[in-house]
Amino acid sequence: MEITLEQVERLRDKADVSYAQAKEALEYSGGNLLDALIYLEEKGAIPRPEGAYYSTRGEGPSVQDDPVAELPVPAKEARKEKPKVGFFRRIRYLLLDNELEIWRKDQPVTALPVLILILLLVFALYVTVPLLILGLFLGFRYRFSGPDLERDSINDVMGNVADSAADLGRQVMDELRSQHDKYKEKNEKR
Repeated sequence: MEITLEQVERLRDKADVSYAQAKEALEYSGGNLLDALIYLEEKGAIPRPEGAYYSTRGEGPSVQDDPVAELPVPAKEARKEKPKVGFFRRIRYLLLDNELEIWRKDQPVTALPVLILILLLVFALYVTVPLLILGLFLGFRYRFSGPDLERDSINDVMGNVADSAADLGRQVMDELRSQHDKYKEKNEKR
């Protein structure tokens, strides 16, 4: 999973750690902010309240209480061990934990939770869709990130669409330039 600058900044807002520590924690946790915070607490990079232990992995007491205990399993293995959640809770996670990232010139511009994207599509369809399409022609790229929607196949398709739109935009601009040059030459002959 590719860790974005926005994810690192979000973690740094929550914990007073360096960029490298934040990125390492996010890479270890598979991009999950809560797991990254727990990882930083376990490493001692951020203080843990006295006697507190937090875990999304269903583990027992903390590593500090049991010096023989192993470190937590990597995020992919932890996902397999998560208990099944209810339908509405699953939908909530799908809509809030996944984002549509908007990039321009390999720099992140913003990220919208999928819930906001869906609300925009439902209530402002005739504004949202043209803006997304116009963004493709202006060099913006879209990709999904998060534990459920970050799939190479989805993001590859979106990348191919962005490349096609950029190529089409260049062709239109080239055609307009050639038409302008022909018009200019025609007027100079008169």
